[in-house]
Amino acid sequence: MSEQRPLVVWTTCHPWIQRVVDEVRPDHFDAAFCDLTDADQVAEWLPKADFLVCLTLTTEQAKLLKRCRLVMHNGVGYDGIDLDTLRAAGIPVAVTPAMTPEGVAEHVFMMVLALSKQLPAVQDTMRSGGWGMLGWREGSHNVAYKTMGIVGLGRIGKRVAHLAHAFGCRVLYTDIADADTQFDARYGLERVTLNELLAESDIVTMHVPLTDQTHRMIGAEQFERMKPGAIYINASRGPVTDLSALHDAIVSGHLFGAGVDVFDPEPPSPDLALLNMPNVICTPHIASGTVERQYAINTAQFANAQRVLDGLEPLDRIV
Repeated sequence: MSEQRPLVVWTTCHPWIQRVVDEVRPDHFDAAFCDLTDADQVAEWLPKADFLVCLTLTTEQAKLLKRCRLVMHNGVGYDGIDLDTLRAAGIPVAVTPAMTPEGVAEHVFMMVLALSKQLPAVQDTMRSGGWGMLGWREGSHNVAYKTMGIVGLGRIGKRVAHLAHAFGCRVLYTDIADADTQFDARYGLERVTLNELLAESDIVTMHVPLTDQTHRMIGAEQFERMKPGAIYINASRGPVTDLSALHDAIVSGHLFGAGVDVFDPEPPSPDLALLNMPNVICTPHIASGTVERQYAINTAQFANAQRVLDGLEPLDRIV
């Protein structure tokens, strides 16, 4: 490996990721992969990294970055990275949002549509030789013209709002950030409080980062405020939702169903009751993940590294 070429180290070591990185890697960069659970690899690669791409980074690992010029999150949810240590070391941190809003928003609507038409239960019945054409129609619903409540109107929340508008939905949202009045007007969005959103929405979808304020943001009290027969979706961060309370709200019949892409912990226990409920769709934290998005983020990571080499400010910097 040439010492003259800048080294980008990835801490995601899946063979598919390695193949994509190799395909998009510019010739003047080197790439390496470091398993953060392997102490020997961590000790070898982190001190050599000119650029680091990671999902998580502990204090101890961050302190090993001796020559790193930029840490990039392999997506947008950076709660697992020790920002304070990197800030103190003067190492900038950026996220990689390329194609993430599109992937998550499509996943949200996949879940909403499948739940509204009871597809998991319908599929199981047909595999067992059943039919029940009129019976299944009786319990299925349109998404068109429903009220969708978006908690968190960042990049992903805005993409969800875009799709919801296309379905003819009334779109409510709540956010701590200042309103984007032009975006609100373009899509006819209504900014409301969280309690108002919960009470009026047929579908509630979570798109907030994990912070002290959002930890267990949605629990028993919030589910009780939701409309009877509503659908709940969480594709943000697992600790945002009290899954026990979600289970109770579904078992009681208060909620029509739920889609859960993120858990606490991850992976969840195989005994988690939600995994075996016919009106709950569970996926293994894959909402943003697509082939197109993987090529987009890895390409963007090399481009951001090049910006730093050229003396420019990295894009999507958070620290």
